[in-house]
Amino acid sequence: MMHIAIIGTGGIGAYYGARLQQAGHNVTFVARGAQLATLQADGLHVDHPRFAFTAPVRAIDMTTLCACNSSAFDVLVLATKSGATASIASELQCWFRNSGQRVPVLSLQNGVDNEARLTAALGSDLIIGGLAVRIGTHVAAPGHIEASGAGQITTGLWPNADAAANGPAWRRLPALLAALTGAGVPAEESADIRRELWRKLVLNNGVNPLSAVTGWDSHRLTHDTGMAPQVKRLMREAAAAARADGVILDDDDVMAMFTVIHDLDAIKTSMLVDREHGRPLELDAICGAVLARSRQLGLDAPGTELVMALLENNVWAGSAPTSA
Repeated sequence: MMHIAIIGTGGIGAYYGARLQQAGHNVTFVARGAQLATLQADGLHVDHPRFAFTAPVRAIDMTTLCACNSSAFDVLVLATKSGATASIASELQCWFRNSGQRVPVLSLQNGVDNEARLTAALGSDLIIGGLAVRIGTHVAAPGHIEASGAGQITTGLWPNADAAANGPAWRRLPALLAALTGAGVPAEESADIRRELWRKLVLNNGVNPLSAVTGWDSHRLTHDTGMAPQVKRLMREAAAAARADGVILDDDDVMAMFTVIHDLDAIKTSMLVDREHGRPLELDAICGAVLARSRQLGLDAPGTELVMALLENNVWAGSAPTSA
């Protein structure tokens, strides 16, 4: 049995945490606001076509987590929005220093910069990169998660197996993979997780911003004869930008990621859900990462630049721009 803290109990964190708890692992869910209050009072409810979970859970806030002895945990899973990574990394740095025990951290977040930020604060020997693919999750109500898809996790030592230090993350990763697999989560280890994260960003850059602009789900975007080429265009811009991080992606990679989202059941992207609920969008983590690397390489990325500008100015289907 592993002792795991899920930091960020949104759709992704809640789904995988529920899987692990049902398989017998000791899971602590870190949340805030209405989600935290509901988890503490009524437990967690997860609906998935092939998985159902309704049970009490241990739910605490970040302050309470950092008051615990960090040695009580085997792994921390970070499933927050990317905008929170820097502040959480700082909190974890203080916690580990005060507790005298450093704990491996698995990032399950959008973008390609989270692991680097965690490394800067905590050390590369603690960081495990990861991504969830073929899954759609939605917080239907506080404490109630709806999910679909296979929910595969690809994970690996940061930035790759050859460069990773022989430390806590290296020692803990095999047990974590076994725990995920035993919990019914298709999990695999990559020797080059940074490359896999860029492949995921190719997919995200293709559908997330367009879905937030149009209000369309992934199926409609990738099956529409007019929009599918625009999805591929945005994907190709992300693939070209990856070279700034030493990652080489070709058109086969682009088409492979297009096929993944094309063949998946229709899902609302995380950016569209955030737009509908008036929450901040992960623009910097997705489009911003592509544009920053493109500028570094001297490349144009006009499609990505356009959709980011539309979203920054609150333009989307059926709405008028908001006054400044």
